[in-house]
Order: sequence, then structure tokens, then C-alpha cells
Amino acid sequence: MRPTPLLWLTLLLVGCHSGTAPAEGEAAGEAAPTRPRAVVTVGTVRQDTVREVLTLSAISAYPAKDILRATTTGYVLGPAPVPGQRVRGGELVFRVQTKESRVLHLDQLTGDPALRFAGVVRVAAPRAGVLSTVDKLPGDYVLEGEPLGTIYDQSRFGFVLDVPVTQLRYVRPGQRCRVLLPDGRRLSGRVGQALATGDLSAQTQRYLVRPVGASPVLPENVVVRVEIDQTAPYQAVTLPRAAVLSDETQTQFWVMRLLNDSVAVRVPVMPGPAQPGERLVLRSPRFNPQDRLLLSGNYGLDDTAAVTVKR
Repeated sequence: MRPTPLLWLTLLLVGCHSGTAPAEGEAAGEAAPTRPRAVVTVGTVRQDTVREVLTLSAISAYPAKDILRATTTGYVLGPAPVPGQRVRGGELVFRVQTKESRVLHLDQLTGDPALRFAGVVRVAAPRAGVLSTVDKLPGDYVLEGEPLGTIYDQSRFGFVLDVPVTQLRYVRPGQRCRVLLPDGRRLSGRVGQALATGDLSAQTQRYLVRPVGASPVLPENVVVRVEIDQTAPYQAVTLPRAAVLSDETQTQFWVMRLLNDSVAVRVPVMPGPAQPGERLVLRSPRFNPQDRLLLSGNYGLDDTAAVTVKR
């Protein structure tokens, strides 16, 4: 019996279905690719006692300096002092032999170079201090009035602080402050009277900050930071500095807050002044103490990012 056209169509459809069914089954069995998750650490906000602080740069200085000068023309005699040597007021530092005494050998004739007619002139320290520089060595020929060395008066040591005129309302003579040295040490200080000098181009007023109590011996021109309180201590909410992110212009700030253990959302914030311990005052919004904020792994995350909290 010859097959009818309807039978041929039925057989063709059955064959096509049986050939494509395994391919579709294989495609359905493939696993969808999983989205990678950022590994993050978290922190929380807390209530702290804070204060707003004005931080400025200053340099170490010895305002009172005594320059020892030769009072006659002649030759420097030994022994020579050394830089860093401490001297007392009235202590002999240099001796200068006049050129006439050197030619006539008066010191050898008298046998006592301390005698006046021996032609040896004493140059003593006018006050106690530290010999910072020695400009002449034994045997050097010096003219009258030529510098021999410099003595710093350590009792007048301080830090020269340039305060912008826009911040003068926060600084006053007698105010307590803190001096932060480059090695991390902190000194107590007090703002002295305003000096009669300033920077015309930078528009600053100059003050001398004096250390309170014992202070290390520092050379001149060491750059330090001076912290001056702008406000009295008050209670405020703070958050870790690492939790705050910003755009390139630092006009928009935000944090990434965990909704649950796997999703973090972006929350705009308004941070306040920095505080010790790498924390910032939080102006807005309000967070609960239980809210978890991302501290690491938060850079570059999109809103509603998938994350994994590091335990």
C-alpha cells in the first residue's frame, strides 16, 4: 500500500522532534554562571566625645641667638669647641691672639697667655645655651667683628606658627595646644604673643608656640603639626574613616551598608571633622548601632552589590 501524504508529514515531524530533544535537554541542564562577590569587612557607628580641631603646620626655631664675634684681628687659638656643646653664661668659648702678639711672640715671653699684654683675647658666651655652629678653627685668621660661632638659647625654644587670617578667631595668646612631632610624639604647648611679622602673599599672622614641660632637643626648621581646639568637647556619632567613600572632586560622600549578609547598598552621608583614632564625625544620616558598614572591599562597588562578609 502506498503511503498517503498525511502519513509522510506525520513521520517527518516525529523524526525532527526526536533529533532535537537531546540538544534542548543538554542546554537546559547547563548551570548559569555565578556573579563574583566582593569579600568585605564591616564596622559600626558609635557615640563619642569629640571636638573640632584646627590643624596647622609650624617649624621649630630658636628666636634668641647669640653670635660670638672676634673682638680683634688675629688668629684663633685651640682647643676649638664643637657644635652641640653646651655652654654656661660667661664660659670661655674662643680665644683669639692678636696679629701683633703672634709676630712678637708675647705669649712666650710672659709664659702666661692669660695675661692681657700677652695679646690673647677671650670670647665668652653671654648666656647659657648650645653651640650650634663653629665657623672658625684653630689657626684661622679672623678680622675684627667676624663671626666665630652661634649659640642657641634653649630656654627660648619654640615653634613658629603661621595662622591664616581667616582662622585668627580660633587662636589667642595663652591658649593650650598640642604639638605633633614627625616621629609620632606629642608635646603640650601654649600659644605665645603674636609676632610682628607675617607672610604677605599667604596672608598669615605669625605666633610662637612654646612647649610646656620637658621637650626633646630639636634642630631648627623641623616641620611639625600644631592642633588647636576650635570647640569645647561635645557628644556626636562617629564612624570609621575607611567606611567613607567619595567622588573625584570630593563633593559627594557615601558609605556601603549591609542589608543582609550578602547585599550592600549605597547610602549618601555628610561627614564632619576628623577625630583621633581614624574616625570621622557623622553629620547625617542617622544609623543604628547595629547597622554594619563596609570598611574594606567597598571601593568601586555598585548599589545593591553582592558581597561576602569576612569572618
